[in-house]
Amino acid sequence: MNPRSTHTVRILGWAGLLPFAFLPLIAAIDTAEWLQRLLLTYAVIILAFMAGTLWARLLLADDPGRFRLIASNVLALAAWPAVLLDLHWAAFWLTLVFGAHLLLDEPWRSHDLPGWYRRLRLGLSSSVIGLLLLTGLIGAGRVF
Repeated sequence: MNPRSTHTVRILGWAGLLPFAFLPLIAAIDTAEWLQRLLLTYAVIILAFMAGTLWARLLLADDPGRFRLIASNVLALAAWPAVLLDLHWAAFWLTLVFGAHLLLDEPWRSHDLPGWYRRLRLGLSSSVIGLLLLTGLIGAGRVF
């Protein structure tokens, strides 16, 4: 990948984190239900996208194994009910689903991917998981 494209991927990745950064804020203040649903739906869409990247990478593998192919679909479906849950429960649930995705995807071990991308993925996924966990804790009244 050329340096311009690499730069674009980094910008898109970190910019995609911004809606997650608003989740703890809306958990801390009284916000409209539609805004909570909008941000939760965004998180579900991103999880589905990430599950799709796992699926695509597995399809390119010599022997992808059935477990991870099935798991990539299960993860996308598992995230879906979050849009119906209260914000803090949805955040806790999505923390688990994004964590499961990170463990299945293992960007730190994927030597078929460039090092800069593996580091980016680990940083972004860790940030998302942390922000979702913080949202759940704030929403449940356990922080602040």
